[in-house]
Amino acid sequence: MLPSIQNGEKLRIEKFVRGADFTTNRGDIIVFLYPKDTSKFYIKRVVGLPDETVETRKGKVFIDGKELAEPYVEPKFNEARVSHPPLNVEEDSYYLLGDNRDNSADSRFWGLVPKKNILAKVIDN
Repeated sequence: MLPSIQNGEKLRIEKFVRGADFTTNRGDIIVFLYPKDTSKFYIKRVVGLPDETVETRKGKVFIDGKELAEPYVEPKFNEARVSHPPLNVEEDSYYLLGDNRDNSADSRFWGLVPKKNILAKVIDN
């Protein structure tokens, strides 16, 4: 999550109660259980919301065909400028990306994150 979160940095989080309803917004940094191995915790940024289509073209993110402004992504962490085909975000799922796009395992590679896997939101870093 460089540059937004540094290795070893302490974060304040708002923990969500299992099964309770909560709001997750685009741009939130969240803590969640990795969908491919729920014994692991990941931290990523919410980019795509339910019922949206997310696509990356030459390193830029498009939501429903419109480019997303991402001031938190520094160019030096997004030099590969990779493209990925459009993906429809399912109901109760999210498309998550790391801010260090050149070195991030995220929804571009392992898909959507179900809402039930979201544990907390970073509220201060």
